[in-house]
Amino acid sequence: MEMVVIPEPWDTRVTSDDFVASYVNYLCNGAVIAAQFGDADADAEAEATLARLYPGREIVMLEVDPVGEVGGGIHCATQQMPAV
Repeated sequence: MEMVVIPEPWDTRVTSDDFVASYVNYLCNGAVIAAQFGDADADAEAEATLARLYPGREIVMLEVDPVGEVGGGIHCATQQMPAV
């Protein structure tokens, strides 16, 4: 097993202390959903790395700044809700 490190972005649109800038992603049927932060170089590197790691899947990069401003990310926003 190989561990791959995707560098964090440095030049983000949001600068609050609680902002989470992580490319941790969500896998779904045929795609990988990941955040983008406005750092063109870091976002492009993250997208290229995910494409290499998940061949055959569409890589979808989304602006999720409001979620990151409260300390969360895509992984947090996509958790399943248990049945009542």
